[in-house]
Amino acid sequence: MNKPEHEFILQLHPRLQEKISLDIPADTLASLKKVAASRDMSFEALIKLYIGQGLRQDLAESFCPPIAIGQEN
Repeated sequence: MNKPEHEFILQLHPRLQEKISLDIPADTLASLKKVAASRDMSFEALIKLYIGQGLRQDLAESFCPPIAIGQEN
């Protein structure tokens, strides 16, 4: 493999976090744990992933509403 000329270093900056308490149905939590295990991650990390994905999608839709195709003004 070719060695890159310049090495890229990823620098992550921790973000302020708050703890919350969340009631989740037992069967949903069991499913989250099963999916998380199959992805080799904690269920807490999986929940954060799902929240982040949904939030980004909702924010994108709120700033850029879908374009109606085939409709005339």
